Amino acid sequence: MNPQNNFNWQQAFGELKAKVERSPLITQNSDSYQAVGTFYNQLLDKFQRLPKPGQVAAFAVGAIIVLTVFNSVVQLISSLMTLAVLGVLIYIAYKLAISPQSSNTNDK
Repeated sequence: MNPQNNFNWQQAFGELKAKVERSPLITQNSDSYQAVGTFYNQLLDKFQRLPKPGQVAAFAVGAIIVLTVFNSVVQLISSLMTLAVLGVLIYIAYKLAISPQSSNTNDK
């Protein structure tokens, strides 16, 4: 491979990299990550400035909130699964009980 061809590939790669860095989508995601990081750092700073009993209380309240949300999600999934099983059972009952009777009346 000659050096001229190699340089063209490097130049094309550099131009592509510059386009990606100027892309608004990349900039927006970078700003979002930075905002989340800033919020996390502020929250952590406030938490560390609390006295020990306040830290324990804040941790306990946070744990209760997280466990409550987790419990709600598990109950929602359980309810959806129950509805799905109930729907299948109703469909099977319909096919076994009602559907054969309607085919018998059509045969007469």
